[in-house]
Amino acid sequence: MELWVWLAVAAAGLQTTRNALARSIAPNISPALNSWSRFAFNLPFSTTLAGTLIVLHGPPRLPLAFFGFCAATALAQLLGNVALVTAFRRGRFGESIVLHKLEVVFTAAIGVWLFGEDPSPAGWLGVALCALGVLGMNLAREGGPAGWRRAFHLDAAAALSLACALLLVAASFMLKEANALFVASNPERPGGFFGAAAQTLFHTTWIEVALLSLWIAGREPGSFRKVPEHWKRMWAIGATGFLGSLGWFWAYSLTLVAYVKAVGQIEAVLAVALALHLWKEKTLLRQLPGVALVVIGIGLVLLG
Repeated sequence: MELWVWLAVAAAGLQTTRNALARSIAPNISPALNSWSRFAFNLPFSTTLAGTLIVLHGPPRLPLAFFGFCAATALAQLLGNVALVTAFRRGRFGESIVLHKLEVVFTAAIGVWLFGEDPSPAGWLGVALCALGVLGMNLAREGGPAGWRRAFHLDAAAALSLACALLLVAASFMLKEANALFVASNPERPGGFFGAAAQTLFHTTWIEVALLSLWIAGREPGSFRKVPEHWKRMWAIGATGFLGSLGWFWAYSLTLVAYVKAVGQIEAVLAVALALHLWKEKTLLRQLPGVALVVIGIGLVLLG
C-alpha cells in the first residue's frame, strides 16, 4: 500500500486514543482546558521536530501567506476540537465520533467545488458508502424520531459533532495549502512534504496555544489550577495528538484530502469498539451494519 494509506490508518488510531483520553477527563475540566491540553502538551514535541530539521537543513523561507494558512488552520482546528469535547460531555463517545466522521462527505464536496480534487468513480463510490455507513450508524442510535428520519436527527451533541466535522474539513484544506506553499517556497530543501508537515504543525500549534491560553486566562482563569491534577493524561493527549496530527498533515500532502478522510473513517470503527469495551455503550451493537459499510467504502477508496 502507498505511504499515505499507512499514515492515515496510523493517524486514525492515534486520534481515537487521543479522543478517548480527552473523553476520560471531560467531566472534570472545561472543554476549553481539555482542548488546550491537546495543543499545549503537543507543542514541546512539534517544537523539537521543527527545531531539529532547522538545525539539519537551516532555516526555511516562510512567506506571509504561509502564516495566514497556518492561522486559518489553527482557528478551525481549535474550534473543531472544542466542539467535539463539548459533544463528549453532552452525548455518548461512540456516537460523537461516528457523527463527526461525516466530514468525508463534506471533504469530497468542498474538494471538488473549491480545490479541484476530483476522486475516481471507485473513489466516489467509496466516499458515498462511508457516508451511508455513518448515517446507518446514526440510525441505530437511541432517541430521536422513529424510522429513517432518525438518521438525520440532531440533538445538541450531534449538532456539535457535525460542526466539528465542518471545521476540521476547513482545517484540512488550509493546512494542505500551507504545506504546498512551504514546498514551493523551499524547492531545494530536503524532506519534501514531511518537512513541510513538521513546520506547518509547529506553527499551527503555537498559534493554537497562544489563542486558547488568552481565552482561558480571560474567561476562566481558574481552570489552569486543574492542570497539575490531570497533567499525566494531558501529556498523553499531547503526545498522541502530535503523532496523529503529523500523520494527517503529511498524508494530506500526498493525495486527495477526500481519500485520506475516507481511510480515516476507520476511526469510527475503532471508536465503536472502544466505546463497547471501556464505557459499555451496548446500544452501539446495532451500529455494526453501518460499520461494515464504512469498511467496504474504505476498501473502494483504496482500489480507486
